[in-house]
Amino acid sequence: MTTVAEFLALSSALTGFSPAELRGTGMVGAYQALVVQQAGAEPLDRLTATVARGGIGPSAFGDGPERELAQAIAQLWYLGTWPGLGGSTAPERDPAFVVSARAYAEGLVWRTFGGHAPSTAAPGHGSWSHPPADPA
Repeated sequence: MTTVAEFLALSSALTGFSPAELRGTGMVGAYQALVVQQAGAEPLDRLTATVARGGIGPSAFGDGPERELAQAIAQLWYLGTWPGLGGSTAPERDPAFVVSARAYAEGLVWRTFGGHAPSTAAPGHGSWSHPPADPA
């Protein structure tokens, strides 16, 4: 079974964020449990092993289920949503869903430009008149 440290390493490789940054979201345990629940422990173990062996690149996954799971995990971290699995051509795709309000607020998409999810943080009066902070 994929450990928390392995899940963090996998997630870091898929998102480009460091394990410390991912841990800072407070979503690691919830996301790992969700991936195991939705995809199963064995597919997660296979994906973790694939990434640990060769990293991620254009040919790391092919067009199989590992690629779909990798994309689902990246979407989970960036948007706080689970896209469902089953392939775009599968007759019965698992339904997509928003994981939680917290997952939405902690989505990495907001961190990419130094912002916050709408309606989740009080920016202060007149903040709209200033450009976003440089995330670097």
